[in-house]
Amino acid sequence: MGRINQLLVMVLALIGFSAAPADTLYKWVDSQGRVSYHDQPPPEGAGYRVEQKVLGESKKPLEDETLAKIVEKYPVVLYSVPVCGSCDLARLYLEKRKIPFTDKNLENNPELQQTLKKKIGSLSAPVIMIGEKVMKGYVESLLEGELDDAGYPKIEKPESAKGADREKDNSSASDDTGKPSTRRDY
Repeated sequence: MGRINQLLVMVLALIGFSAAPADTLYKWVDSQGRVSYHDQPPPEGAGYRVEQKVLGESKKPLEDETLAKIVEKYPVVLYSVPVCGSCDLARLYLEKRKIPFTDKNLENNPELQQTLKKKIGSLSAPVIMIGEKVMKGYVESLLEGELDDAGYPKIEKPESAKGADREKDNSSASDDTGKPSTRRDY
């Protein structure tokens, strides 16, 4: 009877391990902009910028296929330098919107700097390329429009925020006197 219990425990353990959480992929970027992917984070103090992604089946396959086609047709590349507020804002916006992008570090990379100069005629950061379109600098509304035009997924608003927006729109339709407002939103 002891053997059957051991076998049962082993089978249950195997079932439990197969239902374990998805693996995590770590993207390491060194000070020269070189990228490598690992299944573990880098050692403390190694000087890498790290991005992590949980791998699993959380998205619908159709959405993945559509996004893959968009990424293939309109790849997003961010040319940046480490100490750059606009570069950081652009990076954060792309991450918030869950846009797959390549981050190329221009600092200490003369070859990449020359390549960028040939492509766009000057050297500045950030430069964001969406397919063949070039954006010098970071303006969120412009980046949002370009990503929308390319077909990238938009940021989903929670239902509570959508309701608040409708209330705000309705309340701005008249002023304190109850008369319709002459101000128009375009």
